Amino acid sequence: MPEFSWEPLDFLELLGVIPEEEEYGTSYHYVLACSGLRLELTVWPLNADVALSLYASEQVTPIVNLRLLDCPGARVVQDKRGKFIEFAAANMFSGRYDYTAPAPYGFRLWIEPYIQVEPYAYSI
Repeated sequence: MPEFSWEPLDFLELLGVIPEEEEYGTSYHYVLACSGLRLELTVWPLNADVALSLYASEQVTPIVNLRLLDCPGARVVQDKRGKFIEFAAANMFSGRYDYTAPAPYGFRLWIEPYIQVEPYAYSI
């Protein structure tokens, strides 16, 4: 069974919304509205899957629709650049992932100074 490394309380603190939790913690669904955007983030920690959809205003279809299967984990970062979540990319590096350290590749979900989704890579 895949392992998803994360700290749900860090997500709660950063996003500022209480997730809708499925029975037995099988999924956590966050909905955040900010500056005309609606962010929907779902984490399935038992399956190590993540879904992210970003909508503009009342738009029915998302402008960003991301799915990560077998995601090793995620970590919340708050530094001088802002506040964001880094999601590690699946099968991009060897070894176990620990949410306290940065993964070499993945995508960032910026919350502050504004909502943005971007890929990232650290030098290894």
